[in-house]
Amino acid sequence: MEEREETEDRRKEEDKNEDLNRETDRENQQDPEITLDLILDYLEELRRHLMIPIGILILTFILSVPFSKKILEIFLYPFREIIPDFVFIKPFESFWVHIKASLYLSLIISAPFFIWRIWLFISPALYHRERKLASTLVFVVIFLFIVGTLFGYFLVLPASLKFLIESFSSEKIKAMITISEFVSFCLKFSLAFGLSFQTPVIIVLLTKTGLVQRETLIKIRPYAVVFAFIISAIITPTPDAFTQVALAIPLIILWEIGILASKFI
Repeated sequence: MEEREETEDRRKEEDKNEDLNRETDRENQQDPEITLDLILDYLEELRRHLMIPIGILILTFILSVPFSKKILEIFLYPFREIIPDFVFIKPFESFWVHIKASLYLSLIISAPFFIWRIWLFISPALYHRERKLASTLVFVVIFLFIVGTLFGYFLVLPASLKFLIESFSSEKIKAMITISEFVSFCLKFSLAFGLSFQTPVIIVLLTKTGLVQRETLIKIRPYAVVFAFIISAIITPTPDAFTQVALAIPLIILWEIGILASKFI
């Protein structure tokens, strides 16, 4: 146990010395002149880093195209009882939807590789403490985005569609939803929830940079509740009150989580 603590202390001391040495080197060195050649060098290095994830994206897309029909069926599975059948009104509409389904799956699979290679590109310019903070921040952002999109897609969206279709349909008014419009609608809906779940990260960044004081956020809590409903009404693609409330309530909870997190970070 004592050896482990000594090793950890020695590692922290080495990281601290490394940061001090790099900071001293930065102070002694003059800032490099930003020239076209320097920008091109950075772009070339970035290109080399992105070659692997781009290759994975292309390969995954090519391999997934033959299974696009199955991918689309899985994508539409949560809505099988709400919307049993979809239609398409243009000759190539269904074709492009299947291509988009393969593309979306490829983007999801290749996204971690893009993040990993971009991190390798920017991390050498950061201090140890900056790398640690940035890596934690990236993990939290990705985690909240995934939770937000899954929450919106699997919980809120089916309930919202069920309310809209059942409440406003009749014998003479039947829902005939085109597949392309529905896929675009689902993408916008899930994206809105994924972005809104970044609220705690935004609050922590605002307080850490000193742009906003934590005490100020606590004082304006009643206004934040009203603002949450306004934002949910703006970013949700449906006009129904159910969807807006379903987004506003998590926003309010995430606001409180952000205020609490800013106290300890």
